[in-house]
Amino acid sequence: MTGSHIDRIREQFTRQAEAYARMRQATDERGLGLLVALAGTTGADRVLDVACGPGFLTMAFAVRAAEAVGVDATEAFLGLAREEAARRGLGNVRFESGDAERLPHADASFDLVACRAAFHHFPRPERVLAEMARVAKPGGRLLVADLLADEDPAKAAYQDRIERLCDPTHVRALPASAFERLFDASGLELLRGPRGTIDYDVEEWISHGGPAPDAAREIVALFEASLEVDRSGLRVRRDGGRLRFSHHTAAFVLRVPEP
Repeated sequence: MTGSHIDRIREQFTRQAEAYARMRQATDERGLGLLVALAGTTGADRVLDVACGPGFLTMAFAVRAAEAVGVDATEAFLGLAREEAARRGLGNVRFESGDAERLPHADASFDLVACRAAFHHFPRPERVLAEMARVAKPGGRLLVADLLADEDPAKAAYQDRIERLCDPTHVRALPASAFERLFDASGLELLRGPRGTIDYDVEEWISHGGPAPDAAREIVALFEASLEVDRSGLRVRRDGGRLRFSHHTAAFVLRVPEP
């Protein structure tokens, strides 16, 4: 990634590492286990988790695989991940510093390469996908799991506005059709791509980004403006007096072509 963007990512997630690592969606063992199973992980697999954050998915892979490696650009995340892996007594996992556009690994090094909840942070997702494919073995698998934007461009732009106010490192949430075009252009075979939703309390979600008070108020106002007329595609509603919304998600499993 460009120096300025990766610096912003390091600044944002160094500041918010602890808050992010406490989010239920980051630590959800059931959801992580479903991703590990969806990817067809076996005890013989060597797995790379790209933009691993605090490493919870990496550690879920380590339980099932021969070895799991997490790579991230933010040292604060890597420190938290190493501490948690040591606490769990996982001897087949390690965490390394690196840029998703220039992975510090040789070609064809891994049976499975995963990336969760990060593609919306990448200015050039096609480069990250190419790097993931490069370090995967021919015939190996990729797992790309992320939030989805609405196919309506106006709703997608409204969501991106909210996301950037909360976290300025957000670049763009891709709709499913954009992911599919990306995979086709990369010559990857889509094996499966189940969809889902993740539900959030707005106040709790805002805390993971730590925006300034003025930005937080603007976020709430934008959500409230999407209550009666769905401007965002995020199914905004009030539940028990709390403002809530849902991210639409997908988990794509892809096969790397063989020569």
